[in-house]
This record gives sequence, structure tokens and C-alpha cells, in this order.
Amino acid sequence: MAERKYRQIDSPWIDMSHLDWGPLTDERYARHFFRGHIFYGQQEYSENVFIIKRGRVAMCLCTPEGDMRNTMVLDAGCMFGNQTLFDGSPNSCQAEVVSDEAEVYVIPKEEASSRIRDNFQMTHNILMQSNRINRMLLTQIELMSFHHSEGRVCFYLLHLAEQYSEEKNGQKLLYIRFTHQDIAEITGLSRVCVSNIISGLVKDRILMKKSGLYYVVQMDALRQRINDSGVSCSD
Repeated sequence: MAERKYRQIDSPWIDMSHLDWGPLTDERYARHFFRGHIFYGQQEYSENVFIIKRGRVAMCLCTPEGDMRNTMVLDAGCMFGNQTLFDGSPNSCQAEVVSDEAEVYVIPKEEASSRIRDNFQMTHNILMQSNRINRMLLTQIELMSFHHSEGRVCFYLLHLAEQYSEEKNGQKLLYIRFTHQDIAEITGLSRVCVSNIISGLVKDRILMKKSGLYYVVQMDALRQRINDSGVSCSD
């Protein structure tokens, strides 16, 4: 088997801002929503489909006991709520705003279905996003099946650093605030486990926390931790 390489398309933070959804969005305004807004619950039907203009929406798996696992976080250009367009079954995940605010186009299902059916570009967009999500989900299965906890946490921190950071004095400042619980929900680990791993990374001077924000001090060292767990990173 060829050496496993990490790639940007494996990230659970999915940005599809390069997609043009004009036939569905040009004649309407995006609506504002705030953190915690739930568009629909797991196993619920929705009368609309949604396209993100700005902000982030998590796709969450929930249990009756209140446990939650974020399977992915959708960013600009992503469509969600579209599962019911194709098979008539309810949505598999709860859709919840996880950024401070979001601007989202809300499109009636019947209109979306008609436009998608008649416009190849819309169909192509959905296939592009589905392909991206399929790759990401297979990577998550791989991480959970074959790699230890520290490697999984480092894998997600590396994605955050590469997608949501800015260079500052040779370090990567993560401008998204997150809690250990947030990382626990997307890695499938306990909050205590994530806290211990992040504390270890801070102790080893791979991470630094200042004013509530994390810095990745040593990107190469973070990559090496992932490599040591079995996932090889490519720049």
C-alpha cells in the first residue's frame, strides 16, 4: 500500500466558496442566524434547503441522552438539508450554527429540486460537495479505526491551523475560539482526554494559549505527532 498522505480535502471543516450557486441564490437575500440556531433536528424533514453565504454550520449526530458528535462543519458555499431531495428520507444530522452568526440562503425544496434538475451546474456543485464529504468521512473512519487519541487531536488542530489562522511572529494564531468540548465532539473523544492531550502539547511548546486564543508554535512538530500516530502529512 502507498504511504498515506494528509490532504486539505480530508478536513472536516468544509469550505466550498468556489462553487457558484447563482441560479438558486441570485434572486433572494441571505437571512441572518446566530450561534445555536438549529435549522432542523436529526431524523427530521425540512421544507427547505440551505446554502451558506457566510459563517459555519455543524452537522451533528445526537443521542437521546444528549451526547453529541459533530461529523463536519460546513462553511461558505456549502449546501445542506438537501438529503431529502433525493431519497425522501429525513435528514441524517442536526444542523446547528456554530459561528457567532451566519448568513444563509433559505430555498424552498420544490424550487431547489426544479433548478437542480434543469441546471447541470447545480448538479455538478452537489456532486463536488458530495465527493468532498465522502473523502472526509472515510478519513474520519480511518482515524477512529487505526490511530491513537493524540494523533487524532493533532490532525484536527492542524486543519484548524491551516484553514482558520493568521501568521503572527512566525506562529499560527487560530482566530476561531474553540473549547476542549468542541474538539471532543469532532474527534469522538472525551473532553478530559482532549484536555490532557492539549495540555501536553502546550507543555511541549507545540501549542501556546494567550488571551483565550491558541497559537501553533511548531507546525512541523504538530505534523510529526500525526505522522507518529500513523497518518503521514504532506505540505
